[in-house]
This record gives sequence, C-alpha cells and structure tokens, in this order.
Amino acid sequence: MNFLAHLHVATQCQSQLMGNLLADFVRGKPDGRFSQDTVEGVYLHRYVDSYIDSLDAIKTCRALFPAHLYRYSAIALDIFWDHALATQWSTFHSTTFAQFLLDAEHESRAAVAREPFPLPEHFLFMHDKMWKEQWLPSYKDIDTLPFVLKRMSLRSPRMGPLADTAAVVINHRDTLLAHFPSIYSEVLHAASTFATQQKEKRP
Repeated sequence: MNFLAHLHVATQCQSQLMGNLLADFVRGKPDGRFSQDTVEGVYLHRYVDSYIDSLDAIKTCRALFPAHLYRYSAIALDIFWDHALATQWSTFHSTTFAQFLLDAEHESRAAVAREPFPLPEHFLFMHDKMWKEQWLPSYKDIDTLPFVLKRMSLRSPRMGPLADTAAVVINHRDTLLAHFPSIYSEVLHAASTFATQQKEKRP
C-alpha cells in the first residue's frame, strides 16, 4: 500500500492519518518517541504492509513480473494499488475523491501541528511536498506510474530496475484492477480488527 491507500485505511479505522504516513520514515519502535495516536498510526501502517504481503492474491500478482524484476514487484504493486483505489474510489468510500483529499490534508496537517514530539525533517519535507504538488490525485492517471517508479528508482543504484516495472503494471493493468477489490476488502477488514485491538490495549 502507498500513501493514498494508507490514508484511506486510517480513515476507515479511525486511526491518525499523519501517523500512518509517518511510518515509512521511522525505524524501530516508535513508542515514547511520538504521541500515542501517532504511534498507533505507525503500527497500523506496518500491520497493513505485513498483512497484504502475506495474501495469496498478492503472490499471484507478483508472479506476473519477469524473474529479474520479481524482487521489485512488491514496490511496484504498492504504487499500483493507489491507482486502483483512485479509479475504484466509489466502491470503497461514500465521500467524493476530491473531498476526501481535502479532508485528509486538513486532518494530517493539523496532526503535524499538534504533535508534541519532534518529527523527522525528511518526513516533514515529504508531507508538505505531497500535498502542495497534488501527488495523490495524480495517481488516478495510469501514466503517472512510470514517472513515480522512475523517480523511486533513482534513490540508489540497486533500485535502478524498479523503473522497468512500470511496463509490467501497465501491460497487466486490467488483471491487477480485477484483483484489487477482493484484496483491498480483506485488507480493510484485517486493519479494522487490528485497530480495534489497539484501542482495547490502551491503558
């Protein structure tokens, strides 16, 4: 799952949106380093990532990638699922896509402002840039994916082949879109259960 899906999952689970975005920028245990709501958001994000990777349907989707790109397939699919969610939005949310994004930006920025603990600078930079440059609505266009994957591939030499996964997800777009509703429904159900358990464990 990528930014859009994590935000949507967080909303469905009444979890803090900012914490769910922060998770990729935090290593180790977040406990005691951020507020409780933020910590729970980080853990929900991590749970969702772990859960979706374990699904048989995801393994089927990853098998569409050639052997030399298989190790990058999970990352490519994470980006693709945001495209799938954006294009199938009304199936999973009653509010319009545009209104959801406005509400999510307001809520996430507000959480940043009230967080009593320092947040990573590279997260704050990404968070502001993501909203200002309208990354999330751009995922609705399949032609955004090659750009995103290319940009990610430049982070290090070993990530170079990630750029080549764009052709795979585009070629198999219809197949992947057909898989998405059942995959995402499972994720939402599991995430909701996990979030409820989190709340029950609160002191």
